[in-house]
Amino acid sequence: MTKYLMILAALFALVACGEDDGNDPVDNEAINDKAQPDADTTPVWVTDQTHAGLEWSPLSENRMKWQEAMDYCEAMGARLPNINELRKIIINCPGSTYGGACQVSDPDCLNSDCRTYEDCRCDASADSYSALGDGQIWLWSSSSRVNSANDAWNVHFYYGGVYNANKDGNYRARCVR
Repeated sequence: MTKYLMILAALFALVACGEDDGNDPVDNEAINDKAQPDADTTPVWVTDQTHAGLEWSPLSENRMKWQEAMDYCEAMGARLPNINELRKIIINCPGSTYGGACQVSDPDCLNSDCRTYEDCRCDASADSYSALGDGQIWLWSSSSRVNSANDAWNVHFYYGGVYNANKDGNYRARCVR
């Protein structure tokens, strides 16, 4: 029995000595290698999603802040659409679609006075408000609100509506090229 306890104690000592105590020198090269984005994580473009003269990326998997959405698109060699381009994928809501009664447009009318409740949304009665099949989601645009540098314009496809929100909000993105 003592022999088995000695073997068990020796195995425990070997395992315990192998633990990382945090005092080893840092291998910066290994850390930098791990920090590089994996090519497999960059979203793949869906070639059949061309609308209004633009190629649209797949919907981002995660919600993100406005600057993160801008960076996300740039990392793919693309850009976040401006509010005019985003409004062009609104369907079944004549006031909100680009050229409709909603006055929000880039660069001509980007302040909060350009948006009226009646003209810039519908009543959620349509099956879909997105030409790309997006469900009840919010999408960022690259257009900032003129009278508030902390806000950007977006579209909510539940109502087919044009809104503005604080850039620290978390919404989805589609990129264009």
